[in-house]
Amino acid sequence: MTESSGGPLELEIESLSAERFAPFGEVIEASAGRVGAGAYPIDVYPINDGGALRRDHVAQVDVEEGGGRLRVSVARAAPRTLPLLVEKLERHPLGSQAFVPMTTACFLVVVAGGVRPPRARELRAFLAGPGQGVSYRRGVWHLPLSVLERETDFLVLDREGPGENLEERALDRPVRIVLT
Repeated sequence: MTESSGGPLELEIESLSAERFAPFGEVIEASAGRVGAGAYPIDVYPINDGGALRRDHVAQVDVEEGGGRLRVSVARAAPRTLPLLVEKLERHPLGSQAFVPMTTACFLVVVAGGVRPPRARELRAFLAGPGQGVSYRRGVWHLPLSVLERETDFLVLDREGPGENLEERALDRPVRIVLT
């Protein structure tokens, strides 16, 4: 993160990996392995008489707080351009939220940890590549869905039910997201 005099902080985008994203949730992506190859990674197993591979528990779905239930939907996101000025984030205190692109488009993931209102210096930005989705843990501050290349449809897994499950907060100062 770099600071310009009087202007917004600048934050460079990192590539998305399960290790880097672990404090905020899970990266959802296909695992290595080929159908019919014989030896599979430990968490992958053949189904449908060997015609498909399955990998379970790629993300935790946390939606039952306060009588919630799982909602599966599709959201279409319009593209944004970089640099992107971020002035506020949102979080969902009653459930997790997952986004899985239904095409090979890349999308921007901006997060901050903690339960208190997010601060500009705490933000991290990731670029989700083709074949990657994310699941934000309950209560993780994040930027709303932001695609970069073209209009994109996403499979969305989140909570519906009683209670207020959306909180938005302004950052203490704006952050400009840049790709270097």
